[in-house]
Formats: sequence, structure tokens, C-alpha cells
Amino acid sequence: MEGAAARALASLPGRTGVSATSQEGKQLPCDPFELDGLTLRAYLPRLQMGGVEQLTLRFAVGDQPWTARFELTQAEYHSFEQAIAVLALVEISEDGPGRQAARVEMHIPAVMTAIFCQYAVEGNEYDVRVDDLSETGVQLSIELQMVAGDEFALTFTLEERKITIQAKAVKAEMGAYGRAVVGARITRVSDRDLLAIRRATATAG
Repeated sequence: MEGAAARALASLPGRTGVSATSQEGKQLPCDPFELDGLTLRAYLPRLQMGGVEQLTLRFAVGDQPWTARFELTQAEYHSFEQAIAVLALVEISEDGPGRQAARVEMHIPAVMTAIFCQYAVEGNEYDVRVDDLSETGVQLSIELQMVAGDEFALTFTLEERKITIQAKAVKAEMGAYGRAVVGARITRVSDRDLLAIRRATATAG
């Protein structure tokens, strides 16, 4: 395995809400926690695992999106809600070989809902401005102190319909007029919303 692919695979443990799609197109939230060689262990929703034989994980390292396909070799009971999935790597590749995710300037209003934020109560909503957007990341400004690691949902309008994504702040800096400028990695997005983002970035590009 090439160095970049090995580093991308090694970045999976510790992530939460990684987009995972089964061989039948079912989407499940995946929380990888351990990598042993080419075997990944991850928490998956136990009651949604019926019929799952393969999982394709989509994630990003920096601005480079990756796709990794795994065979489900074992599922262990963890709790009523979660199972521990033992996943054997089949293949991993850059998603869109050799190109960074296209990023487009937006400057559109959005609503941020706090999920796990140091200075915000879970469920609180804040008006923010989305400054730019790609398939894998988003930059926004907000009148709230934020720090790297904060997790939140964003809802905004694209192509005349509402788009909702979940993201995790990678960096947060204080900008002009007391607003924080936050760069975040998208951790969860529906296929339909991802297509809308992809179309928007392609049109702008």
C-alpha cells in the first residue's frame, strides 16, 4: 500500500460519524476505533446491520477525499444500540484521483445546531454565514467562540432546497467584528445533499 493510502487508512480510528454505505446502498453512521494492519474495528448501529456484507467508507484527509471498501468479517455485540464490526480492507483509493475537492465561495446564511461544542449547549441554534463549501469541508463565520473539535450540524439552502450536513471543526480563529472563522471537515451528509454540493462546486468551477 502506498504511503498516502496507508496514512489515510491510519486516520480512520477516532473519527465519528464516518459515512458508510453497504453493498445495497444503505447508509450507516460508522465510528472506527482501532486499526490492526488492514483490519478495522468500528462501532455500527446494531439494529441496522442486517444483510450488510460490505461497507464503503467515504472520508477526507485535508482536502483530499478517500474511499475505502471493506468486507464485514465479524460483528460482535457491544450494547443494545451498537455492535463492533470487524472490517477487512478490500481496496482504498483517492476519490477523484489526484485532485482536491473543488471548493466554491458561497457567502450564504445558514443555521448551525450545536452537537458537541465547548462553548454552546447541545441543540442550541445560531445564525452563521457559510463562506465556502466543498464535498469534504466547509468554512463558516459565527458570533460564537469555537474551538477545534467542536461538532455541529449546518442547514442551508442550495438549489432551492434545504441541505443538512454534520461537521467537525478542524480550526477556529477570531476574525473581524468579533466573529469566529471556522474551517470544518464534513463528517455526515446524505447522498442527495452530497450530489447537490457536487453540482454546485462543479458549476462554480
